[in-house]
Amino acid sequence: MRNRQLSVSALVRYLKGKLDQDPLIQRIVVAGEISNFTAHRSGHWYFTLKDEHARIQCVMFASYAQRVAFRPKEGDSVLVQANTSVFEASGQLQLLITAMKPTGLGDLYLQFEQLKRRLNAEGLFDPSRKKSLPRYPMNLCVITGRQTAAREDVITTLHRRWPVAQVSEIPVLVQGDGAAAQICAALRQADAMHFDVIILARGGGSIEDLWSFNEECVARTLAAMHTPVICGVGHEVDVTIADLACDCRAPTPTGAAEMATPQIGEVLAQLHRQHQQLCLRMQQQLTQQRRQLQQLQDSRIFEDPMSLLQQAQMHLDYNSSRLQNCAAQLRQHRQTLNQLSHTLLSGASRLISAQRRKLSEQQLLLTRIPPERLKMQHQQLSQKIQLLDAMSPLKVLARGYGLVYDGEKLVRSVKETEPHQPLRIRLQDGLLDVVVTKKEEQK
Repeated sequence: MRNRQLSVSALVRYLKGKLDQDPLIQRIVVAGEISNFTAHRSGHWYFTLKDEHARIQCVMFASYAQRVAFRPKEGDSVLVQANTSVFEASGQLQLLITAMKPTGLGDLYLQFEQLKRRLNAEGLFDPSRKKSLPRYPMNLCVITGRQTAAREDVITTLHRRWPVAQVSEIPVLVQGDGAAAQICAALRQADAMHFDVIILARGGGSIEDLWSFNEECVARTLAAMHTPVICGVGHEVDVTIADLACDCRAPTPTGAAEMATPQIGEVLAQLHRQHQQLCLRMQQQLTQQRRQLQQLQDSRIFEDPMSLLQQAQMHLDYNSSRLQNCAAQLRQHRQTLNQLSHTLLSGASRLISAQRRKLSEQQLLLTRIPPERLKMQHQQLSQKIQLLDAMSPLKVLARGYGLVYDGEKLVRSVKETEPHQPLRIRLQDGLLDVVVTKKEEQK
C-alpha cells in the first residue's frame, strides 16, 4: 500500500488541530518551576516550565498576564492553568497559560481576596474617606525597617527633594512574627504626635514577606488615622491591603517620598515667579497712586485752597438769606392768622347776639297777636277742613258706592272689563276681590 505524502506545515497543522480539540489536554493545571522568563515589551510573557525530568515552552499573553497578582521570576514554583497546543512556525509543543499562582501560596491568596472583599464591603477602601495630602509638609514621619534599603531610599529622597522639612523615624519589623503589631503601634504613636504626613514603607519581596501589610489590624488602624498616610510597600506590581486602606498608595518607597514632598527647586522657582509678579503689581499700583497724587496736586484746590472755602461761604450766605426771608414770612403769616382769628371770633359773637335779639323780637310778636285774630283763623281752618271732607271720595263710599280697580288702575266703564277678569272693589270699610261672570252694556 502506498504511503500518503504530507508537507511539514500540513503535518504540524494536523497535529495542532488534534491537540486543540483533545479535551484531556485543554484547561489543565500543571505544576513546575519557571526558567528563562522573559517579559516582552508587548506585555506577553515567555518562559519554560520544568521539573526534574522534563520541560515545556510556555507563553502567557498580555491580557492574561496583567491579571496575575505577582511578578514571576527565575526559579519560582507555580501552578498554571493552560491549554496544550503547537506553535506552527517552529513545530514546538507549548502551553498557552491562562492563569498562574505560586505553588503553596494558594491559601494566602485566598485569605487576601476574602479579607479584601470583606473590608471593601465595610467601606474601608472608599475614596470619600481618604484624606488629602498637605502641599508643603514641614513635619514628616517615616515608619519602616531599621537600616533597610527602603529606609535609605525614603530618607535620601526626602532630604534631596524637601530639605526644609523635619523628618522623624519610627523603626519597626516589616516581616515575620509581631511585625503587624509593631506597625499598628507605630502608626498610632505617629498619629498622636500630629505629623503633617506619615510614610509607611517597605521594599519588595514575596507574598509571605509582605504578609504583615495584609493583616486586618493594619488595615483598620490605617482607616482610623487622623494624619494622612502614604503607603509605599514593595514594587509597583505588589498590592497589599495596606495599600488599599491608606490615603495614598505609592508604587515604591521612593515614590512615597516623592508623593509626600514637593521639589524644592520647583517651589523656589514658583516663589521667584510670585515675587516678580508681586513686585510688578506693586509697581503698577505705586505708579497709579503717583498719577492720582499728581492729579490732585495739579488741581485748583491745592493751588488756591481758599476758593473752595469761598464757594462754601457763598452757599452758606445764600442759604442764610433764604432762611431769614422764610422766618420773616413766617412771622407775617402768623400775624395775619392772629388777625383773622380775632376778626372771626368778634364777628361770630356779634352775629350770635343779633340772632338772639331777632329771636326775642319774634317771640315778642307772637305774644302780642290778639285772641280775636287767632279765633278767626281757627274758624277759617275748620271751614276748609269741612269743605275738604265733603269732597272726599270716602264720603261717597259711605253712601253705598264703591270703587272698582283692575290692579292699580281704576275701572270707569264696562268696556274696560272682560268675562272671568279678576277685579278688586273698595268699599267704605274694606276690599272685595271678585271675578266678572257676565257683563251688560247699557245703551
